[in-house]
Amino acid sequence: MTEIPLFPLPLVLFPGGRLPLQIFEVRYLDMIKSCMRENSGFGVVMLETDNEIFDGYNALANISNQGTYTIIVDFDQFPNGMLGIMTEGRTKFAIREKYEQRDHLLVAQVDFFDQEEEAVLPLDKAHLVTLLRSLIKDKWVAGLNYTVDFGAAGEVGARLVELLPLAIEEKQRLFEIKSPLVRLEELDKVITMLR
Repeated sequence: MTEIPLFPLPLVLFPGGRLPLQIFEVRYLDMIKSCMRENSGFGVVMLETDNEIFDGYNALANISNQGTYTIIVDFDQFPNGMLGIMTEGRTKFAIREKYEQRDHLLVAQVDFFDQEEEAVLPLDKAHLVTLLRSLIKDKWVAGLNYTVDFGAAGEVGARLVELLPLAIEEKQRLFEIKSPLVRLEELDKVITMLR
């Protein structure tokens, strides 16, 4: 097990996903400084939607048990004093124990999962590549500078789950599926129901 700080957010991030954040709370500024000093990362975990304003006092019961270890790939100081960082997901983990420090930063003992085995995107899922290509053309998404292997089921599924406007509980369910092909099949069903 490894101890890492947690950053609960009302979203789901996969390995390979990129997430820009603006940091202003002292506990997270301290966490980011520590991560940069120690060349380490932190865990992004889903915060349940009924608690979108995270106050740090009741978060232990309101976060998912699986998340993504994330590293800082770029940073910038904004004129308003906030710290802007670009993060990138690296490895999925499962929380074994979690606790809140005195400064209300959440910390967890985690087990890292092995990387998912990549699978070739099935031909009958080519329409999902078309959908992803259209999402990546969005100005905000283009700013994330993704390089996506459109022939890889895992990458296509992960980016779609991150970018589509699905309920975060549904995103988390798809995140926790271990097989890229099963995730893609389930995602296709969800998209079909949205039409």
